[in-house]
Amino acid sequence: MTTQLWLNVTPAHLRTVGETLATHPEIAFAAAVTGPSNLVASGVFRTPADLYDYVDQHIGPLPGIQSMETAPTLREVKRLAPALP
Repeated sequence: MTTQLWLNVTPAHLRTVGETLATHPEIAFAAAVTGPSNLVASGVFRTPADLYDYVDQHIGPLPGIQSMETAPTLREVKRLAPALP
């Protein structure tokens, strides 16, 4: 179950939270971004219960997180783009 996570983290904790997420085996990708959320991650979970446990036990305790949105991927139609000429 691939899930996108958008986090709004206080600027003072952005680097710490991003680097922490990058060490979690559930997280396949993490990056600082601009916009309403300043940190985005892609996670892979076995079940919705695993996602809930991850949010509760691994995301919740991190300092500086103001809000988070998740979006489980229901169907993936394309992952990699072809090389540009």
